[in-house]
Amino acid sequence: MFGYGQLTLLQQRKSALLQQCAAHRRALITEAENLRPVAGWMDLGIDVVRKARTGWSVLGPLLSVWQTRKQESSGFVHKLADAFSIARSLTALWKR
Repeated sequence: MFGYGQLTLLQQRKSALLQQCAAHRRALITEAENLRPVAGWMDLGIDVVRKARTGWSVLGPLLSVWQTRKQESSGFVHKLADAFSIARSLTALWKR
């Protein structure tokens, strides 16, 4: 199938590729170690956003009710829509 010369060249190429692969693997391990502290800060940031999102889900409808109360009230239907919005937010919060 292959001559001895071609087989030797293929074995040398394979050896070079394996060495290159090992070098890339070491570089990736080094980069992963350097990124570990950054990933810790990102985890903390994600946790803060998740906790804040819970608060905002309740605060949003309350602020909208407060804003509409600053304007003129439009009657029973408007109050019912506000109550529905607040109830929906509270049930979403309850499910978490």
